[in-house]
This record gives sequence, C-alpha cells and structure tokens, in this order.
Amino acid sequence: MFLTFEEMSELTGRKQKKKQVEQLLLMHIPFSIDALGRPKVLRKVIEEDLGAEGNYKNRSKLSISYDKLSTIGKV
Repeated sequence: MFLTFEEMSELTGRKQKKKQVEQLLLMHIPFSIDALGRPKVLRKVIEEDLGAEGNYKNRSKLSISYDKLSTIGKV
C-alpha cells in the first residue's frame, strides 16, 4: 500500500524524514504524514506516475498542510 522506508529513501535520495518531505514537495508527489512524522506515499501513485496502469494526473491539485509540516521531528 505505502512505499517502504528503503523505497522512500531511494525515491527521494534522503534518509531523514524532514529531508524526505522537502524532496517530495519539490517533486510534487502527494503524501501524508503519519503519527511519527514520517511521510507516507501510496505505491499506486508512484507506479502510475512511472507508467503503470491507471491515470493519476491530479498532482497540480496537491494540497499541503503546513501545520503538519511544522511538527516534523517534534515528538
């Protein structure tokens, strides 16, 4: 359902969750933040973006919750 930590690191080129979020924003990839402050990306979004079956083209309608972003790394 979601990319693994290793897949997320490979996708973004980053291992720190805050840096992963920054990179996802630059890449215009939709994501959510889990209870631990880690970005979560649906596998389906990436597969479709890279040419798998389906047609996910709503990236321009991406909505960012900057309130959630400011809590990253705070426990």
